[in-house]
Amino acid sequence: MKTYHFDISGEVRPTLEVVEAADDASAARQALLLLSEILRDRALSADAGVALRIVVRDDRGRTIWDGAASGRL
Repeated sequence: MKTYHFDISGEVRPTLEVVEAADDASAARQALLLLSEILRDRALSADAGVALRIVVRDDRGRTIWDGAASGRL
């Protein structure tokens, strides 16, 4: 397992999540699922639009995945 850092920003308080994953592809999939979950939860609770961004870095600081999404109810 490798350690990855998820930098979460946007219309939420900036957050750093540390995640363990088998490889880069697994870390990117976890980030995509997390992005989707946060987006859905924020949109449902805020009853408005929300925009998020997650940057996945490996333990050497190399960007593995960079994604953003927005949604509106």
